[in-house]
Amino acid sequence: MATTVSPDRSQRRLRFGVDTLFLILALIYLLVPLGAMLAFGLSGDSLFSSFQKIFSDKDFYNTLLTSLELAVTATLLSLILITPTAYWVQIRLPKLRVLLEILSLIPFAVPAIVLSLGLLEVYGTPDTLTAIFSFGLVPLLSGPPFTIANTPPLLACAYVIISLPFVYRPIDNSLRALNATVLTEAGQSLGANWWNIFWHVILPNIWPGMISAALLTFSTAMGEYTLASLFGIYTFPNYLNQVGQMDPHEAASLSVFSFILTLICVLAIILLLRRRADAAGSEGGSEIVAIK
Repeated sequence: MATTVSPDRSQRRLRFGVDTLFLILALIYLLVPLGAMLAFGLSGDSLFSSFQKIFSDKDFYNTLLTSLELAVTATLLSLILITPTAYWVQIRLPKLRVLLEILSLIPFAVPAIVLSLGLLEVYGTPDTLTAIFSFGLVPLLSGPPFTIANTPPLLACAYVIISLPFVYRPIDNSLRALNATVLTEAGQSLGANWWNIFWHVILPNIWPGMISAALLTFSTAMGEYTLASLFGIYTFPNYLNQVGQMDPHEAASLSVFSFILTLICVLAIILLLRRRADAAGSEGGSEIVAIK
């Protein structure tokens, strides 16, 4: 007796086949250049000679540590600054969302070289107008003992600026999809204050957006070259550029290693934030009712 396949099952099989095909094509598109680069890096004088040169170079460890510190600092600063601001604007000042969206797009219009020269000019030799608009803060940070021009803290702040579009958009989308205003009003009706609502209710529900923002910020800071060069700070991208001018095989191996390291750090960020989200989500439901 012949068996017939239902239309729904055939459509699911077709959809699964198409999705799998596109996934395979995407993996090939991403992995083939990396494989070719790795093969070129290993084709030097002797097998793994390029990796031996890399791991025996002190500049490799110093620049890698510097870039990791800057990337982690920029990621934390971006999340700490943007998340509460986006939440507060959405529930208290919704008319200012347009202004925030415009400000978040400005880094796309300002080249990195213009941003770096502007920061060095402002914090290097501040004028009277800058001192007035900054309420004396810029002159304080421009002279001893808080001189920050051409220093890693100012570079980390510059990374926060250039990553602003990648941080604000996913967090704002998560807040709008969540309908944070209704959840805030519900929490206030139960007696919870703003901080407890934000920490125990809003954050656990917008972790996907925060994870996306953290990953984009971290990747941007790890691969940024122009700002670090103009600031005179020797970071990992600068080291990679210097190695590429001397030994292309070593540079290819170093690029593959950089990709793998960034991927490991990204996966670590995802696991840590998801664990924090699961913990906060399990505690949030009971704590908000108990807060008075």
